[in-house]
Amino acid sequence: MTDRPFGRTRAALGLAGAAMLVPPWLLMSPKSIPAKALERRFHRTIAAGFGLRPQVLGTPGMAGTMFVANHISWADIISVGAVVDTDFVAKADVAAYPGIGALAGRTGTIFVERERRSQAGSQMEAIRQRLIAGRRVLMFPEGTTSDGRGLLPFRSSLFAAADAALAVQPVTIRYTAPGGGPLDPAALDAIAWIGDEDMLPNALALARQRAGVILHFHEPVKPAAFDTRKALAEHCRDVMLRHYVP
Repeated sequence: MTDRPFGRTRAALGLAGAAMLVPPWLLMSPKSIPAKALERRFHRTIAAGFGLRPQVLGTPGMAGTMFVANHISWADIISVGAVVDTDFVAKADVAAYPGIGALAGRTGTIFVERERRSQAGSQMEAIRQRLIAGRRVLMFPEGTTSDGRGLLPFRSSLFAAADAALAVQPVTIRYTAPGGGPLDPAALDAIAWIGDEDMLPNALALARQRAGVILHFHEPVKPAAFDTRKALAEHCRDVMLRHYVP
């Protein structure tokens, strides 16, 4: 279901409201409690503008938890950020997005270049240090966005930093119809941000949808319970698949 004029206006108001939070946030220490609270408010304001009011199932892990989530849209970050204080792991090219890259960097996003294996060690160490410091870190082990109809294979190399986590928690992100049921294929296609699609057209398409979003935080596990990072990755993916309904 869509409501095009209202959807675009609502999204514009949400973005404008979020933009008003940026100047006071820039005056705060990035790691301070007030700054982190304002970041969640920033995400909630944008999410509400796009009609997304995240429904949380389960309990998000505490300090030092590594979240492992599927990836469908840029809105995943907005939705998770609206309810959980966590540092995201993102592709390095996100840092080059005008405005967005600078804001993401200040929130604590860890940028990684997955194609440059020479930097893999230092990048995983950066994630480890965040976890050791008690930060929660969320990564998308599919390595890219999917069309929302299922899960892509997980890159087990991204689990190399899991040994520093107190727990690893699978998180299933699912977009729904207004009543909570499955989206029709056309609506799911409008929400999924895949391939080389520009962000603006996708954001406009999302604004026209009356979609919900469910964040399912599954039972966390101890990394030491798995012999290899591949086994840990397979466990997380299996748990998420059992609960995934496109």
